[in-house]
Amino acid sequence: MLTDVLLPAPVRRHLAHRREQMEGRYARVRLLTPDDGSRDLAALRWEVVPLPSAEASVGEWHAWAAEPSAPPADGGCPLGVHPSFTLVRDVASTAPVPTSTPVTVGRVTIADATTIHGEVAVPVFAEPLTLPEPPPEALTDADGRLVRQAVRGSRLSARVVDAPATPGALRQALSEGTQVFYFGGHHVASGLVVGADTGAGPVWLDVDTLAGWLLQADVRLAVLMACDSAASENGEEPDQSAARRLVRAGVPHVVAVMGKVSHDQAERFSGSFFSALTRGEEIDRALLAGRARLGDAAAVPVLFTRYGARELAVELLPELRETRRAPVAHRLPVGDGVVVPEPDERHRVHLDTRWCLTERPVLDVLADPTADDLPRLLLDAERLLVRARNAAGHVREALRRWYVYDASSDRLPRTESQLRARVSPAFGQPAPGADRGVGLVLRFDGTVVPHDGLRQELDQLYRFGWDLRVVVLQIRDEDPARVRDSAEELARALGLDEYLLRTSVSSAVSSGTAPRPRRLLPANTGTDASGRGAGELLAWAREADASGRPGPFFDVAPRTVVEELNTEASWGGPQGELGVLAVVRRYWPALYRPLLEAYASARSRPARGLSLQLAAHRDEDLDRWLRAAGEQLPLPGEVGALVRGRALVGTVVLGLLRAGHADTDAFDDWLAEAPPEVAEAVATAKRGPEALIGEDLARPDVAVALDRAGMLDGVDLGRLDPSGTWHGTWALLARRPLTEGTAHWLYGLREAPRRVLGLAPATGPGPERSDRELEVQLAAYRHALVPPLPRTQVGD
Repeated sequence: MLTDVLLPAPVRRHLAHRREQMEGRYARVRLLTPDDGSRDLAALRWEVVPLPSAEASVGEWHAWAAEPSAPPADGGCPLGVHPSFTLVRDVASTAPVPTSTPVTVGRVTIADATTIHGEVAVPVFAEPLTLPEPPPEALTDADGRLVRQAVRGSRLSARVVDAPATPGALRQALSEGTQVFYFGGHHVASGLVVGADTGAGPVWLDVDTLAGWLLQADVRLAVLMACDSAASENGEEPDQSAARRLVRAGVPHVVAVMGKVSHDQAERFSGSFFSALTRGEEIDRALLAGRARLGDAAAVPVLFTRYGARELAVELLPELRETRRAPVAHRLPVGDGVVVPEPDERHRVHLDTRWCLTERPVLDVLADPTADDLPRLLLDAERLLVRARNAAGHVREALRRWYVYDASSDRLPRTESQLRARVSPAFGQPAPGADRGVGLVLRFDGTVVPHDGLRQELDQLYRFGWDLRVVVLQIRDEDPARVRDSAEELARALGLDEYLLRTSVSSAVSSGTAPRPRRLLPANTGTDASGRGAGELLAWAREADASGRPGPFFDVAPRTVVEELNTEASWGGPQGELGVLAVVRRYWPALYRPLLEAYASARSRPARGLSLQLAAHRDEDLDRWLRAAGEQLPLPGEVGALVRGRALVGTVVLGLLRAGHADTDAFDDWLAEAPPEVAEAVATAKRGPEALIGEDLARPDVAVALDRAGMLDGVDLGRLDPSGTWHGTWALLARRPLTEGTAHWLYGLREAPRRVLGLAPATGPGPERSDRELEVQLAAYRHALVPPLPRTQVGD
């Protein structure tokens, strides 16, 4: 019964489909149980539900999905210990998200009351409850010692409440601020059994009272290593367990125990759990590590979290982990509410180059669905620069220090001490002569709404004496529409002309709590078609576009879609067809790619040209389209003259050049309409990469076109332009990742060009400072690094 409820047929198909794409990653299964008035549904043993094991083949997963009544062919693996999945129990809460600033940061408060025994009065029981004395051999505080050991050497410190913990001692310890609260002891009827402040036996502490103290302390994670703290007991209302009540009150994450837990089990779990947390694991993965140490124990630690929480990281715990994709973004102009610009490959930038190589203060807004750990990425680039600096013998330029500040609301820190207390990694005093200054990443949720005075609060940061060289407002959200809208609105409020966009590699599902994304489909998209191809796809796209709540996608055959569209215009004409493709690209990129290929190979004209127009927004999509087209290369006439602008034509020419179609009639037709910089790049490319010389990089736009044509792959910029003379070299520098070879080349340049990159002191004596001709040249370098964006990207 549990299997059928948790994993109905659509969910099974979704998991089987996702299994093909996981490649060592894991999936998080989130369970939101309703209050049905009769049972504590969250307390059911959902962990025993079997799934195919981690070793099962993709075929076995699909066979399991196709036969809901059949068990996994390989015997399966329980969800609770499956290495590829975690289970989170979501709790709906109307309490505001905690936003208070703790006095102390990076602290774990440990409270132990396992030695408490005797009679305790519990309000729901008519008679006092008797708690037995623990056996003499029981190591009652072993779990707390392992927690202290796990956080030793990390950014966290341990604050131990004198045992046995009392209400007064708990309240005092929590009043000092903490991020994590750990309790080991007894739980009875949604309350903890602790010592009396007077020392006269045990007392019962209502979990609602504890919740108030935890919220005041800004606790992000509470761990209750106490029996039955994850389940309602007899005599209680259903779904009123201690864990659920804490989350409903506003504590974001609570780990509690289902069943009876022994001292030995608490010890084994806590050490592994907190060791994983300090390594930067998210809470559900750390829980899996701790649960693995319990073997076949009846006690099951489970996680309750606030419904809608997209991340399960504890604030201020180390979050250093491998970034999920290359640090590439696209510069986009802040629109006027009419034109929605698309990412343009001419304006692609590499973030480590943009932020680590700059001489003057930079303020950027980054729409980042990936939610990557930017400080780690940038510190790696800084260390690379330091190695090159040391090899070149430059001693004045120090490492640029990078910090991240999680803005739990849209309010920025008001004082320097508040900023210092909340940054990660821990703030350190700069070394003398640290000329490269500080980079600061301010992370916001995708629902952020800029308030009056935000610009003034931001300006205040520069008065804290931190020598801020780069400030990045990172907007994190899984919903690609919401994150773009929020970033653009924030950039507009700050008076910026542009913002940066990183596109997500995975499909996103909106939580439904954010503003609805821009509608892409016209209202009259035609009549519904039948079948599992075009008609089903149209229905899914309409629902996603109207509600902003796309669901998982199954059983839609791209080839069937195209064949149906060739016989009937069921998507309402060209604009409707373009709208459906745009919706699929936004919400289901894994489906968009094969659909794009089917359009290129089988869609009849002129609709085929619509997909070419859409594919041209990303070079990788265009390459996929051209490979699928085979011998049916696109002609300019397939795209309307009004939308066949300079950017589109240039992109197609460069794509055909990359694909090896420079000797075709289709290439000649497109080249005849190409902008001058693309035509010049094509003429240069005919000589071959080995014949390139530095003068070929004289113009930045030509250099970018050569780069997009694949002519500069593997080319050493230091060989082509040893002294950094040509402006195109600087334009390429902004587009490329920072490598060891590039760093050594940069530190071989003269001091004045290095000053443009922030690799030399900005002030100081030197004959070059008053050279007007040199300053004009440096201004050109700066312009090539960050050229102005066009105000519109339609037909340019």
